[in-house]
Amino acid sequence: MGYPATKLTVILIVSAIAAPAFANPVQCTQGSLVRSVEVVYSGPDQTLPCEVIYDKTQEGAGIHSLWRASNEAGYCEAQAAAFADKLGAMGWDCGEPAGSGIDVDSGDAPSAADVPAEIPIAPDPA
Repeated sequence: MGYPATKLTVILIVSAIAAPAFANPVQCTQGSLVRSVEVVYSGPDQTLPCEVIYDKTQEGAGIHSLWRASNEAGYCEAQAAAFADKLGAMGWDCGEPAGSGIDVDSGDAPSAADVPAEIPIAPDPA
């Protein structure tokens, strides 16, 4: 006898693990301040839809979505590069994050194959 909620639970967990893919984050520093600009995709090996994310959480300013695209490949990448150049012109030192050790294009994010086929759920008390 299986638990009816088991399949639903597995579907929900797989959906939550389907992480967005990131492309070449740029980290900008100015003194002790750190900001980052990165392009986020809905999945690995996809270039659309995309979103450019600007992270200023270290300064208490949060994370901001600057641009989004659904139809024009390369738009987010061009916008992110231009924005990083603008930060550089304003005195920020921008480049790849130092010592991240993560290859963001290699698919290091968990996949559906990493989730067990069955996740035991305790039966409802009778």
